[in-house]
Amino acid sequence: MASPVSDPQYIPVSGCAVRISDDKRNQFTMQESPSEPGVYRVHIDNQYLTPGKSFKIDIITPDGSAIESDFDRMPICPEVGEVYYEIEEIISELTGETDRGIRFYTDLDAGDIQSRFFKWDVTETWEYQVDYPREWYYDGTVHHIFPPDYSRKVCWSTAGIKEIYTLSTSNLDANRYTRFPLNFVSSKTSRLIYGYSLLIDQSALSEEAYSYWDQMRINSTGLGGLYEKQPLSIAGNLHNTEDPDVEVLGFFGASSVKSKRIFVSNVHGLVIEFVGYCTPVPLKYGFSELSPFDYPAWLMGDEDTYYKILLSNDCVDCLYYGGTNIKPDFWPY
Repeated sequence: MASPVSDPQYIPVSGCAVRISDDKRNQFTMQESPSEPGVYRVHIDNQYLTPGKSFKIDIITPDGSAIESDFDRMPICPEVGEVYYEIEEIISELTGETDRGIRFYTDLDAGDIQSRFFKWDVTETWEYQVDYPREWYYDGTVHHIFPPDYSRKVCWSTAGIKEIYTLSTSNLDANRYTRFPLNFVSSKTSRLIYGYSLLIDQSALSEEAYSYWDQMRINSTGLGGLYEKQPLSIAGNLHNTEDPDVEVLGFFGASSVKSKRIFVSNVHGLVIEFVGYCTPVPLKYGFSELSPFDYPAWLMGDEDTYYKILLSNDCVDCLYYGGTNIKPDFWPY
């Protein structure tokens, strides 16, 4: 369900009957994930997923509303071209400050593939580390972990890039494009210190799907200034078949996808400006400064000095930042 712009929320709808159909009258019933309310999945065998076929979706909500999409044709997707990066400086349009980092690019060579419309979804993963292992802590009594616990010193974080990347080659002589810009990674973050990976999912789209996503891209890049254009009114391909006056947001698309992953470490010529978040705090009056709300209070030092310096969670626990301390299967370092 949609939520107000002033209070954005994710509002899943459980208990729907969801079915995908193709233009050969084959039907595929989706099942709701038991662990993810409102997420519906189905495995469709490859024999039905031939590029050139069209697909649509039908949804019956628990309150009886019937939602149907138009058919969307699935085109062939070319292989992802070369993915690379260049050191760049950008100037913030909001603050005027200069930021130095790397910009990723990809090349497209779709040859004689019929589709001229493309979209890229980008997911980043990076390694980060905290400054200290967990060794000394106080919770009314001093505890010493020996050997020191390094299990939460190294973590990995994964996040989808929110920008929308679309491209049409319909006005170009050839179905190819070089140096298509993707995301920028600042040297002021921790992303480029230990290792960084970018997963690029390239989709070939129908013209209708491209029009929808390109308008979404235009709406999402506005700065909201005094002379900024009003957001586009974007029409999707979903309809309430019982009450056409009820607006249904979104687009159901069928697209083939190709993927490529790139790894980056030790960028030559780029100085990392990230200074970290950990700031040890001297305890001038010892443990009397601490309350139960601080427990466990992590400490830095040895047997003679552990009571002098307090470490916050962001100094000793990489999970504090929301990542995982389980190394991804694809991580090479």
